[in-house]
Amino acid sequence: MRRPLLPTLLLACSLALPALAAEPAKTPRPVKRICVNVKDGSRSVQGTDLVIEPGEKVKDAVAVDGNVIVKKGAVVDNDVVAVRGRVVLEAGARVKGDAVALGGDVRVPTGARVDGNATALGGKLKVDKPEDVGGERVNFSLELNGDDLVKELLGKALEDDQKCHILDDEDDKDDKDV
Repeated sequence: MRRPLLPTLLLACSLALPALAAEPAKTPRPVKRICVNVKDGSRSVQGTDLVIEPGEKVKDAVAVDGNVIVKKGAVVDNDVVAVRGRVVLEAGARVKGDAVALGGDVRVPTGARVDGNATALGGKLKVDKPEDVGGERVNFSLELNGDDLVKELLGKALEDDQKCHILDDEDDKDDKDV
């Protein structure tokens, strides 16, 4: 049986609340890394936006510290994920899997299609027509004094892992740090 996600997130946010309240607000440090991994039709970037152009077909699309933008006529066969960024679909774009933003918004306008779930954690889910999302629509955000605690929690969780790893196509076992 699958455990519900909402109680787990509420627990995590409530545990992080005292730590977040005790620390002064930090200004985000600029991200200077750009990493691109094109393997088996998948694309991923860090520190910049990932744009899937019209007519392109990719397996998965992932951006860390950037947005994923799927243009009209582009198709993503599996999932689109933005960590600390937004997932933006244009009318006529299609995602055959899930569209997920962790610490950002998911935008599905009229004419775009997500066959799976559309999920925004720490951001807003904007779906013009509910029938344009084939699975569940999940939106979870928790604000305290104008600060989104889910975004803060995600930021703290990802703060320590600031290295990019680009896999070598010839030997997946050897990671190269950038």
